[in-house]
Order: sequence, then C-alpha cells, then structure tokens
Amino acid sequence: MANYCNIDQYLYNYLKGCWVDKKFHGVFPSRTWQYNRYIQISTPVNDSSIHYEYRIDNEWNGLVELHIEGRYTQTDYMRFLRYLQKQTETNPDLSWHQWGKCKGRCSIKITINNWEDIKNAFQKLITFFDPLLTDCIDKFNLHKKNEISSPYTRELEFKELTNSQEKDVLETKNLQDLFSSNLVIPDYQRTYCWEDKNVTDLWDNLLEMPHNSDYHLGSIILQRRTVNDCTLYNIIDGQQRLVTLTLIMRELGYTGQMPLLKQKFISKDARLHVANNKALIRILNQRNTDIAMLERLSHHLIFSVLILNDSNLDLAYTFFSNQNSKGVSLSDYDLLKAHHLRYLNIEDQAEHLAMRWNDLSLEYDNNGDSYLTHTLGVHLFRLRKWMRKHNVEEFQPRKVKEEFSAARIMSSIPAFGEKFYFYEKIQGGSHFFAYTSIFVDKYKEFIRTKQIQLLRNHLQWESHWKYADIIESLMFGYFIKFGHQYLSEALFCIAGIMAQHRYSATRAIFYKIREFAKDSEIIMMIDQASSPTFFLAEAIPYIRISGLEQEGNIKERFYRCLRRIFCELNDFSDKTIIEKRNNEYGE
Repeated sequence: MANYCNIDQYLYNYLKGCWVDKKFHGVFPSRTWQYNRYIQISTPVNDSSIHYEYRIDNEWNGLVELHIEGRYTQTDYMRFLRYLQKQTETNPDLSWHQWGKCKGRCSIKITINNWEDIKNAFQKLITFFDPLLTDCIDKFNLHKKNEISSPYTRELEFKELTNSQEKDVLETKNLQDLFSSNLVIPDYQRTYCWEDKNVTDLWDNLLEMPHNSDYHLGSIILQRRTVNDCTLYNIIDGQQRLVTLTLIMRELGYTGQMPLLKQKFISKDARLHVANNKALIRILNQRNTDIAMLERLSHHLIFSVLILNDSNLDLAYTFFSNQNSKGVSLSDYDLLKAHHLRYLNIEDQAEHLAMRWNDLSLEYDNNGDSYLTHTLGVHLFRLRKWMRKHNVEEFQPRKVKEEFSAARIMSSIPAFGEKFYFYEKIQGGSHFFAYTSIFVDKYKEFIRTKQIQLLRNHLQWESHWKYADIIESLMFGYFIKFGHQYLSEALFCIAGIMAQHRYSATRAIFYKIREFAKDSEIIMMIDQASSPTFFLAEAIPYIRISGLEQEGNIKERFYRCLRRIFCELNDFSDKTIIEKRNNEYGE
C-alpha cells in the first residue's frame, strides 16, 4: 500500500509555520494528479536550483528529498555534488538517486503517513544539510546567485553603435508585432531548456500585468537576415521567453501568426521540455479566471528590441554571449558551439555540426557523467594545462570556453592540417568539431577498459576518489598516444607516482594533488616518449615511497585499494614491473 499525504494549501501553510525563516514554493493546482504537485523549501545557498522538496512519485509514495538541479549538475560543480555524496556515506537514512543527468536527488528513509512524518523528515534533512551547504557556499563558489526571473526582468545594456552599424535598429514592440516577424532560432543557440519553475514564474509575472497600461518584459535581440528574398530574424537573445510565450498564446487561443510553432527542435531534450511545458501551461490556464489575458498579452506586453543588420554575425554572436551570461547562464559548451559555428560559411554544414554537437551533449555514461563535458572540461582541459606547466583551476568561470576557443591565425592564410593532438592550438570551425568528436570517441573507448573500471571501483571511497580522478586524466593522456599497449603497466606507474603524494601528504587537498600531477611532468614524459617502453622506464624511478610502510590510517587503506587493483590485473609482461609489483603488492 502506498504511503503519502495530500499536497494542498493546508499542508503548505502548516509547513510554512514550521520554518518561518525559509522561503517556500508550492505547486498544487486543482484537478491534477498528486504526483504532479510538490512543496519546496529553500536552503542556505539561496538559489532555487538547490532546495528541499516533498513530492509523490509514480508509485504513490511520499518522498522528502534534497534536490540539486540546474547549473549545479554541470561539470563545473561536479566536485560539489560528489562532496555532498561523500559526506552522506555513513548516514544510513540518506540515499542518492538518479535525477535527470546525474545523481542529484537525496532522499531520507522515512515512511510518510501524516503531516508530522513530513515535518520530521524535513527537519532531519535541514539539520543535516543546512550546515553542510553553508560550508559549501565559499568552498565551491556557490555564492553567485542564478535567479530564475532574471532572463526576462533584466535591463538590456546597449553599446554605442558605430558607423558600420548604422542599419542596426532599436525599437519597442509588443508581442503581436514580434510574432508578425519571421522569427528563427539559429543553430548556435542553446536548446530550449526552461523548467517548471521558469514557466510558473513567467506565468505569475503575466498575471500581475496592469489592465490598462503596457507591461515591459525585458529585451530581445534579433539579427535580420535575407535568404532567397525572404527576411528572417534570428533570435540572439530571448529564445526561452519567446518559445514559452508562444506556448502560452497557443493555449489561450491566439489565432495570429506564431512563427516559432513551425520551429523544428533538433534536440530530443528540447522537444521534451516543449511537451512538458505545454501540459504545465494547460494546467495553469485551467485555474485562470482572467478572460482578458489574451488581449493584454497581444497588445500590452512590450519588449525593447535591438535588430542587428544582416552582415553583423560577429556582433550577433557577441550579444548572444554577453546577454545570455547575465540571465540563466549559458554553459561553456553553448558558447563554444556558437563560437565555432560562426567560422562556417556553408549553412548545411553548420546545421549538421550543430546537430552532431547537440547529440554529443546528450550522451551520458552509466554514472550520469556527460561524455562531452568530461572529455573537454575535465581530462583534456587538465592535460592541456599540464602540458603548458599551468595550474588547473577547476572552478574557473568560462574555463572551457577560453581553453578551446579558436587560436589566432594569419587572416590571409587559412588554417590547415588534419592531425589531431590533444594539446594543439584550436582551429575555428569544422576542425574543432572533428577534434571534439575524435577525443569523445577515444574517451568512450577508454572508460570501458578493465584498468579504468578497476580504478573507479576500488578508489571511489573516502578521499581516494581525488587521486583516482587525477590518475584517470593522466591515463587518458597515455591512452590517446599509445592506446591499449601496456595499459596495465602504465596504470601501475602512473598510480605509483601519484601514490607518492598520498603517502607523504598530511591531507588529500584536491588542488595540491593537481599541482603534484603538473609538477611530476607525467604528461610531458608520455608526450616525449616514442614508445611505451621509454615512458615506463622513465616513470619507474619516481616510485620511491612504499605503501607497505603505512599503518592503520587512510594511507594504509589507500595502499590496500591499489593492492586489490594490481592483484586483479594479471596481464603484466615487463619483468621489471612484475617484480616491483610482487614486492610491493604480492600476497
């Protein structure tokens, strides 16, 4: 029998009375299934993407959970998410579950039969996570708020137009005027991604519109293009709002032009968001009693619209990058795609590569890690930095965009060459997309190897994962150059060198481990080796401190994990390494 309590205004008011210092958000429209309702409570992070929530699942069980959503599921915050998961390992009442693209949902094991059960469950979560999240705000740079409402309430900052941009136009348009234009979503735009919270916030804003005056809903940037004597308007900034407003107007019965209804969304993720938001808007409209809403939206919803001329592709991209960075932030990967697509002059090629990029961005491994973001944003990013003897700043904003932007070239001599090195200067356009595809495919093959599976399985505990993470990056550098050749021996040497830091350091501080990897010059040794033999021979002497000397602490447990790995690997062929393994890890 299912266990839950109805989600309604009465439960919402009861919980609000229990935590008067916290923010609440509830969705419980009438005539909807209970599992389409929820009540959310804020956390110390003060960002709606991290919240406590009571909901009902599809099996009609009441659940009280911590939800990590939005930007915090991206690669830049993966260390934050792993940190939270590590802190809960010893708590038998907490368990993490898949939530979208990663394990971002932590539930508490309490059966919900009444309001008191819900209150107690929330109290336990809040008591456990509030201090932890407070500590994480500075530790993982969580203090930069990402307000949901900002994309449509911010003021547009216009730069002074130069003489070359005389045809650029700044106008004030209502929604009907905008819909009468041939609006198009360009390839370099990120996919439609608004969640329930974004839509409900916009809807609530629209309900607050005055009845007899205009209501300004922010800025829109368009780029005017002429294709086969037809004038099109690329949406540079404002896609999320305009698509959502199209769905709202359709639900309200608008019969005028709505060009975005003809838009073909390539991404499966975008199509899913469109479908979900259609259903949500229908529910919101069912409780709407304002019969004049359609008229007000058509004529009194006002936008500041900047229309860029046909030749200003670079300026359009610049506005796209700058404006979107001020609202619901674009990921590095959105900006990187846009950056490299502008180097392509053939429309069909640009469309194909944009589709390929979108497909790559939606591929995940069994752990919920994105192949694309893990390849570019973790492993290749580190390897390229270490090759230049630079420190790796894991939480540096826009790190991937800066690292993989096109390098400067002589304008009169086009870039050429089809050999791909992970540390090469990045060529703009199709070469970069090929570069990305090649290394993502290598990464997929790499993580399926027995060596990496053992590394992940045996070094995922305590602070061991920090070393496993860095060892995996270095191993990827080896795999890129030498493939499967002597991969076990390479793991033995690379793990052995990184273990020197574990055995000598008092604490496993992540940035110190990254610096050690850089200073060890392992990746440079790999790059300079003409064969695995030369690398292995050069690496062996760096293994000096024995794990056998560690006793009764985390260092000994780290050693035992390595021992299990190398006892399971039985394909060593080099006599020197076999002897060293037997002496260090033999039974």
